[in-house]
Amino acid sequence: MSEHIANIMAAPTIQRTKLAAAVLALLMQERRAVVTPYTLFLLLRRLFTPENRQKLYLRADTPTTGNLRKLTANLSDTGGIEVDPDYGRSVFRVLPVGESPADEVCPLANPFGYISHLSAMQRWGLTDRRPEALHLTMPPPSAARPLIEQRMAADYNTPLSEIPLNEMVKLAFIRHPETVRGRKISVYETKHPGQWLQVRDSHARLATIGQTFVDTVERPQYCGGMAHVLDVWREHAGIYLQEVIAAVDKVESPIVKVRAGYLLDDMMGLGNDLRVQGWVRFAQRGGARVLDPTKAFSPDHSAKWMLSINV
Repeated sequence: MSEHIANIMAAPTIQRTKLAAAVLALLMQERRAVVTPYTLFLLLRRLFTPENRQKLYLRADTPTTGNLRKLTANLSDTGGIEVDPDYGRSVFRVLPVGESPADEVCPLANPFGYISHLSAMQRWGLTDRRPEALHLTMPPPSAARPLIEQRMAADYNTPLSEIPLNEMVKLAFIRHPETVRGRKISVYETKHPGQWLQVRDSHARLATIGQTFVDTVERPQYCGGMAHVLDVWREHAGIYLQEVIAAVDKVESPIVKVRAGYLLDDMMGLGNDLRVQGWVRFAQRGGARVLDPTKAFSPDHSAKWMLSINV
């Protein structure tokens, strides 16, 4: 009733349970290179069904934290998982899946966040630069609690207050280490994350094309610098004009609207859209707003957008 696994480091032979084998099969099917205790428990819940009761030798209708402990120990003892070398004990590496790059591993370790800034620009083909670090946008841990509660309520499909403590594993907010799979990780934390999409046939999440353009004018220092950003806008903004305008229009930040308005209107002559012209109301007379936030104020300015053109 269990799958026999020869372990040359131990005697007698260790047996992988039918339940552990079924969980491992799901991990391999979904190409999960790493897994957290929370995700392991969700997989257990998927398998605890009346149809599986006999073939997996299940004794209850719902898994418990005790089942999770036994599963984790069995998978570890039979070569299915091991403590991840980058994250430590909060994350397990799934050995049969093999190595995966950081952009696949990070979203499996923490489901909140997405590829952004220069890394997103490269993904969208907006730059030929190859960022050394993987740039991610994440909520700060202090702002993650409501996101965690929403995610858990959706995953359990039951009010959390109605679930017995031994039948629930909490979703942990796991901080990314400085390096994952040999690649540096650069995290930008914000309480107001932007729009992202799920990359097809991947666990990676990516800033939308419109959000990527928003990021270039909000934090150009993470996007290759403002001089590079100007080149990117000149070459590509016209191609994605409607997506760019829609994304900028949704942003609450006035400086993003002013910078984007200047680039589309004054620099590129693409400001005829009424939404772009509407951003003029965010221009601030007598202020010290600059196009490049990393450089000092310059007297060269746009009278319409009341912006120092300090590039």
